Amino acid sequence: MPRPRREDPSGPALVLIALAALGFGLAATAGLWGDPAGRVIDGNIPDAMHYSWWLGHTPHAIGNVENPFLTSDMNWPDGVGAMNNTTLILPALLLSPFSLLFSSLFTLNLLNLLAVPLCFAAGYWALRKVPGVSSGAAAIGAVCFAISPAVVNSLTGHITMAFAPGLPILLALSVEAWRTDQRRTSGFEQHSPLRIGLWLGLVTLAQVFIGEEVLFQAAVGAVLIMVTAAVCRPRQVRTGALRLARTLATAFAVFLPIAAYPLYLQFFGPHANHGSPFTKDYFGADVTAFFTPTSGVLVHSAANLDRAKHFAGGIEEHLAYLGWPLIVVCLITMVLGWRMLAVRCVAVGLLVSAALSLGGRLWIDGVWTEHKGPYALVQSLPVLESSLATRFGLLVAVFAGAMLALAVQGLRSGSRHRLLQPPIPSGRTSSRKAVTARAAGAIGVSLACLVPLLPSTVPVVDAPAIPKYFTTQAKQFPSDTVVVVLPYPVATLPTAMRWQSASGYSFKMPGGYYLGPAQDGQAYVGGAADPATAQLLTEVQYTGDVPVITPANRAQAQADIQAWGADKIVLGPDPSQDALRRTVTALIDREPVAEDGVLVWDLT
Repeated sequence: MPRPRREDPSGPALVLIALAALGFGLAATAGLWGDPAGRVIDGNIPDAMHYSWWLGHTPHAIGNVENPFLTSDMNWPDGVGAMNNTTLILPALLLSPFSLLFSSLFTLNLLNLLAVPLCFAAGYWALRKVPGVSSGAAAIGAVCFAISPAVVNSLTGHITMAFAPGLPILLALSVEAWRTDQRRTSGFEQHSPLRIGLWLGLVTLAQVFIGEEVLFQAAVGAVLIMVTAAVCRPRQVRTGALRLARTLATAFAVFLPIAAYPLYLQFFGPHANHGSPFTKDYFGADVTAFFTPTSGVLVHSAANLDRAKHFAGGIEEHLAYLGWPLIVVCLITMVLGWRMLAVRCVAVGLLVSAALSLGGRLWIDGVWTEHKGPYALVQSLPVLESSLATRFGLLVAVFAGAMLALAVQGLRSGSRHRLLQPPIPSGRTSSRKAVTARAAGAIGVSLACLVPLLPSTVPVVDAPAIPKYFTTQAKQFPSDTVVVVLPYPVATLPTAMRWQSASGYSFKMPGGYYLGPAQDGQAYVGGAADPATAQLLTEVQYTGDVPVITPANRAQAQADIQAWGADKIVLGPDPSQDALRRTVTALIDREPVAEDGVLVWDLT
């Protein structure tokens, strides 16, 4: 697609529209700006505690010359595998000065603040790689991706999905890896396989240590584009395959030396697991979710919210929404621009990723039906078995943004490669009218598609308070100290992880919020079942009721404490604090001592 003529006035207007929409995306996180070290996005606080723990732990482990991929600081004594969890290893390392100077929660919120603008920048760079796509059209497509619910809703506890600039970059580099419409290159020139392979290897390596789900999405999208191009241009397959082989050889030479060991630990190490820890087929996009707005966008009604509340999962899993204007524009562009290879590739990617996002059993208008979804055909394959279908909404958003960019470009272009615009009438005056009409059409379509996506402000709350004990006395513990922290840390209440992080990881702690294997290797949230005493204390902290403590309970508590090698039991603030205090006192027949906002049982 050639670029629009110089007299086309829509370019600056399109850029301004994109920047205005980006402003809404930036404003979505405005609640964090006032106190990024003390606030957290509401709606999924346990995941925020999980991420902030790892953001602080990685620089701690490296600073103490420990293996950053394996740790026993949590889930003592069995430990946890970092690569088997969403641990943000690379951001934790690069942003460690912020964690050390402020806190790991500050670092998490910094990533929340950067997610939308970096997704926009990456999307813009990738779309400018498409031949003929102008800066205005690329800006519109990029902001469509960056402010989409797939990105903004993921800020609620799923930063590894929201912080996704690697997705469009990897897709663009993957296309460059086999594209045959470049001039002949050699050595380290701009489009040479050596140079593209180097960048592809580096970005893939970075994405492994940011979030593997986004890397998985990029791989699926790249395969869809490549297969579509090969089917449509069979005569160029041989040339493209040779270029791809040279590019991938370079990429793997960059990727494997660094990634081989952590990936080995992930798939074959002591914490390797298989399967999904979540209910099979539950997390899929509702068929109506593509056109039903949620509370994450500005333009919605009470009826919309009532329908959306029946969708699977919380707001962080509602990633499919595109809005009717964008859906209609995408469909029209597919039909009118089908003979263009770029449109075909994006159309196949969009339709297949949308179909996969529906999951293995269809959700239809809030009802989990028995109808099989497309994902059922592939969900038993390795790697795919542990993924959640609804996460394909992120890939849908990328392809929808690309299709919008192609539509806007087609409206602006005055060439024979027409997508949506009518033929240019002959004559100078008619030509000017046609240019003005095309410019107005591009601007109108951009506004119609972007306005329904404008995000609302993400709600925030104050982070759980940290008792003074963990920032004073706990910091002085010997390195091998084991502390049972109450409320006992589990996936739904991991506040103790925040307290341990505030202490500088000065002690080892049973329990935690993590993914790990059971005895049979099946993945579970929290791994194998907690010891009996931990289960008893967890029940107390949720019910607030003090159970009758029997001699068997006391004997079990002594056995579990001995297995942990616990030096202390520390009870922090909690609505069930009194019930927990009475239960622990009855279990070990010893009264606690109040110290700096906590209750401490010294077991030494």
